[in-house]
Amino acid sequence: MKALAPLLLAAHAVCAYNYIPGIPLRDYAKGDAVGPIKVNSLFSHEDLVSLDFYSLKFCPIGQDRLRETAKEEKLGEVIWGDRIAPSLYEAKMLTPIKCKEVCVTETTPLDLQRFEKRINSGYRGTFILDNLPVVSNGTWVMAGGCPSGQQTFDAHTRGWALGLPTSCLVDTAAINNHLALHIHVNEHVTKGPENEQSLYVVVGFYVIPYSIKHVDKCDNDPTFNPEDPHHMRVTTKPGETKSIAWSYSVQWHMSDVKWGHRWDSYLNLAFSNRNARVHWLGIVNSSLIILCLATIVAMIMFRILRLDILRYREIDYEEQQEMIDEVGWKLVHGDVFRTPSYPSIFAILAGTGVQLLGMGFAIFTFALLGVLSPANRGGLLTAMILLFVLMSLPNGYTTALILKTFDCFDWRAIFGAALFFPGVGFTLWVFSEILIIASRPSYSSAQVAYNTLFLFVLWTGVSVPLVLLGASLGRKGPALDPPVKINATVRPIPPQRWYLETWFLMIAPGLVPFGAAFIELRFILLSMWQGMVYYVFGFLSLTALTVILVSIEVTIVIVYFMLVFEDHRWWWPSFIIPGGMGLYFFLYSLIYSQTQLRIQTGLSMFLFVEVMFIFSAALYIAVGTIGIMSAYGFVRIIYSSIKND
Repeated sequence: MKALAPLLLAAHAVCAYNYIPGIPLRDYAKGDAVGPIKVNSLFSHEDLVSLDFYSLKFCPIGQDRLRETAKEEKLGEVIWGDRIAPSLYEAKMLTPIKCKEVCVTETTPLDLQRFEKRINSGYRGTFILDNLPVVSNGTWVMAGGCPSGQQTFDAHTRGWALGLPTSCLVDTAAINNHLALHIHVNEHVTKGPENEQSLYVVVGFYVIPYSIKHVDKCDNDPTFNPEDPHHMRVTTKPGETKSIAWSYSVQWHMSDVKWGHRWDSYLNLAFSNRNARVHWLGIVNSSLIILCLATIVAMIMFRILRLDILRYREIDYEEQQEMIDEVGWKLVHGDVFRTPSYPSIFAILAGTGVQLLGMGFAIFTFALLGVLSPANRGGLLTAMILLFVLMSLPNGYTTALILKTFDCFDWRAIFGAALFFPGVGFTLWVFSEILIIASRPSYSSAQVAYNTLFLFVLWTGVSVPLVLLGASLGRKGPALDPPVKINATVRPIPPQRWYLETWFLMIAPGLVPFGAAFIELRFILLSMWQGMVYYVFGFLSLTALTVILVSIEVTIVIVYFMLVFEDHRWWWPSFIIPGGMGLYFFLYSLIYSQTQLRIQTGLSMFLFVEVMFIFSAALYIAVGTIGIMSAYGFVRIIYSSIKND
């Protein structure tokens, strides 16, 4: 037990670690203007196409100011749909605002119809202050119901609901035109040249939306109370609403949270982070699976195989022939390293898997070191794209090495490795963008064209040359020579057990690694599609480690039984045995979309299926490559230990 203590402490430290702040500290004296407060795209968990904030008739901002102050988004932000722009909402440090009118917009029936459509589709608005996204109560949003009136922050969801849908108010929708902003600040003292000055930093940003039909201008009305039940709602009925008065209030709260830990409350109170016991339950569950499989592997390696190898070394060739029923795995030593069917496709998949695994390892390393902090919006997706491109070099090297080992090197297969996975992803992304532009005229086609061109240049100008360079290095390097001689004729394969048939191996074994990661994968879906804050890379790293170990053990066990029953065709099974995890994840994501997301449009469903297909395919290839490497290592070790006459 004492030997495990350092490992447990290290695991706890990894899981407790959050991030290194993403931007320099910004402090304010009392009365200073904070921010500025910016807006981001409107997004929905039901209609997955993000919209520009000013596509609805909010308080307009001049085009000149919009161009001057608009933020240059990162590649990851743009692909994910972020569009950050300035707003007319303002706040001064520790200066409360009871109610302030931003503007009054005249509305037409068409404007109200657009609001109602977006509200019924579950769209939410987003503010950003000092790089912190505004969050609101998310419990009733997740439940798919209507707000109870009691506002809590037990589950942080980005943004605020644009209003109450018609399902809550029968025949009309209500527009949330008043935003109660709650800003949490921490005081720190700065020593000046003459005296000490108290400065403050923003450490929390929350919002509670209300629908209030203002009778008079509410500016600094001391009697204004957004919780007053007598307030009339701003409805989307054209006969009742001719104009909308947009307003907001600001309350300040002192906090003990320091600047460097201001994301902790977001992360600790987020749906996926607030109860660490759920994550630990998943890890314990995975550990039990690993322990059971490790016991089986240990029995195979240290008892059965060890005795077989020792006996096989001590007898002559004639006696070996008499051991057919007892030690069948040795009988296929002349075929076990035979080139599999479709070797080029096999090499392409293995090379792509190495590329994905390298990207994943780098992402986890940077995230655990705090480089990819939640303060760096879009940084994770941007880093994934750039690291995937850089990992094209090991992709080319691996593909060439496998082709050389199979004695079937072909430059067409190398180009296939360079074009296969990124080509599929790029084509699907461009097709989805075309569909969005066709269905949403307000969508920025110019921005899409620029991003498409940039990704195409990144792919063809950087990724493809790196694959070719890696292939040149792999072609010149030494091949993986088999430890035993390959027979000239193929040994007949006897009838196999049903549980070793290809159809069964494609379906059943992948359930084991999927079960080891199921809990964490669900949290990832919540973060991707329901706006929940997720940034526990420590738990995710431990889950990834358990998946790797489980995949290795499952593959070794099944490949061993295949060899025992004299089936030497282990190359492709070693890929599909653990890779089935990706298939199960894709099927689970489809169930999740029908039970949790309430997707309303065909376009949104297509976008969901597209993203999850790419994600699941990447998971299938990456985990399948782990199976290939583990099976190859296992087979090479056991056949290197016997005499080859």
